[in-house]
Amino acid sequence: PPPSESSKETKARRRDNEVGLFFSTFGIACDPLAQLAVVFAALIHDVEHTGVPNTRLAVENPKLAERFHNKSLAEQNSAHVAWVLLMEPEFVNLRQCMFSSACSRERFHKLLINVLIATDIADRDRIGREKLRWKNAFEGLENWAKEWKGKSDNELAKIDVSDKATCVLEQIVLASDIAHTMQHWLTFVKWNERLYKELWAAYRAGRAEDDPTIGWYEGQIGFYDGYIIPLATKLKECGVFGTAGDEYLGNALRNKQEWVEKGREISARFDATIKNVDLTSSSDP
Repeated sequence: PPPSESSKETKARRRDNEVGLFFSTFGIACDPLAQLAVVFAALIHDVEHTGVPNTRLAVENPKLAERFHNKSLAEQNSAHVAWVLLMEPEFVNLRQCMFSSACSRERFHKLLINVLIATDIADRDRIGREKLRWKNAFEGLENWAKEWKGKSDNELAKIDVSDKATCVLEQIVLASDIAHTMQHWLTFVKWNERLYKELWAAYRAGRAEDDPTIGWYEGQIGFYDGYIIPLATKLKECGVFGTAGDEYLGNALRNKQEWVEKGREISARFDATIKNVDLTSSSDP
């Protein structure tokens, strides 16, 4: 604190800083358990993923479909497999570090499942509900600071940030699921090609209906316009990420534009790679 600042002023300044941190991040910055749940979810969200969508997974594994009521099968299975492993005796010390009580463990588990299910972007009903929750939680966000700045502790205690926090936590895990699309161009192309090969392998094996060699270029543009850029915009507008939010959106916009310019050639290269065709060779006998 400044030399001339009294202890009362120091306490007031510290209190204002803590309040600002809490409400500007909707409580997330002050919730280490929620932060850990998000990191853990990003780490395990594709555990035992078989490279096919949930609709196909339900056909191939009806017992799994029955267990999870035919909802978000891959996502719920990842959570289940990882949780069973975490509960093994060999990880008792890790659990003691992660959870201070049975209540904190249960809260962590619920958070983990909820944010993992959020990555099932093929579930149109769930996506519709998520969009509505976001709209309700962040409508009038430009006036958010007025709701908590300068308020007494009693007034602050009545402000519920849970809906906003839940929405942001979901968006963080959604972003981690497709993080390559908001990173450097070369990173995007690297993982885009790996996705292409994974989908081609499933199609060639008769485990997928869609041939990725058809419409890949156009599909990536549509994915950026319909999903990636709106998601990056949410990350920026919620304000939780500071200047990083601008970086995510900027990278998404630049990657989309570069794909528009170079994507046809890159898609042709992907196609040539999986079919072992050398585009540089002559077609003459």
